[in-house]
Amino acid sequence: MRLPALTSLLFILITSIAGAAQPDAEALARRLLNSQGCKACHRIEEAGASTGPDLEKVGSRLTREQLRRMLVNPQKRHATGRITDFSHLQNHEIDALALFLSNRK
Repeated sequence: MRLPALTSLLFILITSIAGAAQPDAEALARRLLNSQGCKACHRIEEAGASTGPDLEKVGSRLTREQLRRMLVNPQKRHATGRITDFSHLQNHEIDALALFLSNRK
């Protein structure tokens, strides 16, 4: 095998492995909704409680940026202080949640 062909093959292999290691935004958001305890108060995708606002159609009420600001906010509080903020999440995790929720219409 010639060197350029081998280099191209390695590039394709490495990029496909790297892509497979990164979950897509929707899968990441679903995982975070479960791991962060969102469903303990919010209903989404036919699961969860109704203590907090229903998130099923939250994208029709709030924009992606509004949702992002609600997840990480200067007051570091949500729900009049009942739960803390999500500033411990990484930016790509916040972005994934905001995108996923903004698409719920």
